Amino acid sequence: MKSSRRVMRLITFFLTFLMLFQSCRVYHKEHVTLDKAVEEGKRVKIVSKNGFKFKYKAIVIDDGQYYGVKKINGKFTRTLIDANSIESLRLHDKTMSIIYGTGIGLIISGVVLTVIFITTWNGPNFDFAPTSFPN
Repeated sequence: MKSSRRVMRLITFFLTFLMLFQSCRVYHKEHVTLDKAVEEGKRVKIVSKNGFKFKYKAIVIDDGQYYGVKKINGKFTRTLIDANSIESLRLHDKTMSIIYGTGIGLIISGVVLTVIFITTWNGPNFDFAPTSFPN
């Protein structure tokens, strides 16, 4: 019974850490043009004038039209982008995505482990005293 609890606890910790280190995407604050996004070839986040948000793996240009490339069900699809309906277009910031993804995971992991350590600690153990005294 005790060993199964340990195994379950290890599995729980492992799955928790996996969830904490899930990737998140951070985008630059500066807005760029469609031509700059095509040139960079990075992930982009587009906010339209009516408030919809679109995320694409890249922006490509074909016959003077801009297309957003997205992977759906394992296949790459292209979506036509109307340049006049774009309010902002921001590029993916890979460096900050790595820093935030690992940093937040490490901080939360540290807090969780500290709470577990504090709640399960029984204090110092001073069992080195002799049980019988000499006469």
